[in-house]
Amino acid sequence: MKRVISSVLFAVMLLAIAPALAQDGTTFTWGTFGNPVSLDSMNTTDGISFRVITQGCEGLLRFDKGTTNTLPNLATSWETSEDGLTWVFQIREGVSFHDGTPLNAEAVAWNFNRWGNTDHPEHFEEFIFTYYEYFYGGFDDESVIASVEATGEYEVTFTLNAANGVFLTNMAPTMTSLHSPTAVRENGTAYGDPEVGFVCTGPYQFVEWLPDQRVVLESNPNYWRETEGNVDRVVFQVIPDNAARFAALRAGQIDGTEQINVEDLDAIEMDDSLAIQMRPPLNILYVAFNFRVVELQDARVRRAISMAFDREAIVEAFYPPGAVVAKTQVPPSLWGFNDDIPFEAYDPDGARALLAEAGYPDGFSTMTIVGADEDGNVTDEVIDQRPFTIWYQPVVRPYNPDGQAIGEAMASYLADIGIDATLETRDWGEFLQLGRQGELFGIYQLGWSADTPDPDNFTGTFFINTTNPLPRSGWYQNPELDALLKTARATSSQEAREPMYQQADQILHDDVARLWIAHTGVPLGFRSCIEGYYANPVAEYYSTVVNNCG
Repeated sequence: MKRVISSVLFAVMLLAIAPALAQDGTTFTWGTFGNPVSLDSMNTTDGISFRVITQGCEGLLRFDKGTTNTLPNLATSWETSEDGLTWVFQIREGVSFHDGTPLNAEAVAWNFNRWGNTDHPEHFEEFIFTYYEYFYGGFDDESVIASVEATGEYEVTFTLNAANGVFLTNMAPTMTSLHSPTAVRENGTAYGDPEVGFVCTGPYQFVEWLPDQRVVLESNPNYWRETEGNVDRVVFQVIPDNAARFAALRAGQIDGTEQINVEDLDAIEMDDSLAIQMRPPLNILYVAFNFRVVELQDARVRRAISMAFDREAIVEAFYPPGAVVAKTQVPPSLWGFNDDIPFEAYDPDGARALLAEAGYPDGFSTMTIVGADEDGNVTDEVIDQRPFTIWYQPVVRPYNPDGQAIGEAMASYLADIGIDATLETRDWGEFLQLGRQGELFGIYQLGWSADTPDPDNFTGTFFINTTNPLPRSGWYQNPELDALLKTARATSSQEAREPMYQQADQILHDDVARLWIAHTGVPLGFRSCIEGYYANPVAEYYSTVVNNCG
């Protein structure tokens, strides 16, 4: 298989622009399959947004090229106390945000305090700050971070409430990028929106965002690091249809794109003007249950739905070569994977028998929805009855090449066991918001691409804090699992942590907490005249490329 030549120092995933600009040797054009949600890295959870943000925003650490190894970035060094409760970072001097605001210890502390303290004036109620909750266990007193203080002009001290095995690694992903305090204060809740974009420290700065068209960035003339490559202008061009993006690539209207259709991979192999990379498979497509649906509160119904899906057929029909059927939340390429868990066999007869045992011998076509009280506890009060629904993702995702087609296949499998399901979706931003609020009633497609090379990023992200029902995980509740994952996160030794994550996945399997469909490598297509692009396993595309297309 042909590969793009890797020849630069550090790595980005750039963008796409109008066809006329594609011939400019200093422009890299990337065809993207949807709009960003927000360009504030703590106000979004989607990869489309992060691909833009990564080009211009940086954190204290970074990932090295196409690896998951972490390197110093805006922090030059750090040290920790013997008990792991105190971390002191030395901040790089001479760095400014794109608006000229200096990067110093106060700016670093301001970012973390803004994210984690709900009484901070810029912790906007309209924003989600989901990744802070994911990485640090919650806000205010629930956070593992007790305090963040500037203890010198370029020294920041983090004090933790408990040791945390992933604290340092979580300083590298795009989500913990630092933003200009001045820009956030001046723009308020408009920060991150199309009229403002981002204001960070990285090699590219925001120019414009025209929804459903493109996002444009240009080189930062005051960037603190010398960058290689020849790209001065980076644009994400929105082309939702896979086939249309591939046609634009072949025509030279874009320089690169993600999520090539399986049927187009051979065409790239045979075309000397094109090249392909496969991003390593560190992701998961899953189907989640909403536990406010009475029918889905019965584990026998959940298991029947799981047994109804022919995962091997789904992977064969929709995924590129090398994709594998999933059986756990953690991918098999990552430490912490539990290989002892069996694959869920395709067994429609067994599924029908389980439905009958659960009281649905003829299946069902409607779902009964119950309420949640002011403390977030699921009640017995019936508030609605609706057609049973499969929610499919409305955009192509690295782990989901065709949400609608896969949803249609799932509906067909459920019909075979007597469950009549309606397909439904929303635009991407609303879909994510409904998911966070626990309002995707029925079953729904979602997935995950690794932010860090740690099983906590797959399992802890979703199932810590499930002592009470967790809306963003479909109102799932499991105090035993919550306690186990918190212990694992607070343990420093990988050797000691690994069996905890294996046990966690066993609990999820036994509980039929959700259904796992596939892990897949992600095909990236390029014009062969593009050099220096690194397909990072955790989708951190911060490379500077060489555009030799002329």
